[in-house]
Amino acid sequence: MSPRTTLISLTAALLLACTGCSGPVRAGMPVTASQPFTLQPGEQASLPGQASLRYVGVANDSRCPASVQCVWAGDAEVRLVFEQSGKPVDVVLHSADPTPQSVGQWTLTLVGLAPGAAPAATLRLDEAPR
Repeated sequence: MSPRTTLISLTAALLLACTGCSGPVRAGMPVTASQPFTLQPGEQASLPGQASLRYVGVANDSRCPASVQCVWAGDAEVRLVFEQSGKPVDVVLHSADPTPQSVGQWTLTLVGLAPGAAPAATLRLDEAPR
């Protein structure tokens, strides 16, 4: 077996072994409750109940740059659009306030926001308390 064939085989084995890994779900995959998922600006996720969530982008980003020491961490508004039954609803989450927002029968929490001009947002969808 050539070194290239061995490397390809090992890579494939690692990818197959990790199909059950608990990392963030990527866009295009169905999102399930309590599973973190990551979206880039413009990406959309499919939610339970034939709903969707689109990450529009970030506004009013006053977060401290990674290379600077700041007194306050700052805040960024993460803008999303939740849609179910053809009815779009604007949702705004704040990086400085992890309070979940209600979207349909769920709550949506901003788990993390990457640095940069067009940051990836990691979110979590949970069933709303009844």
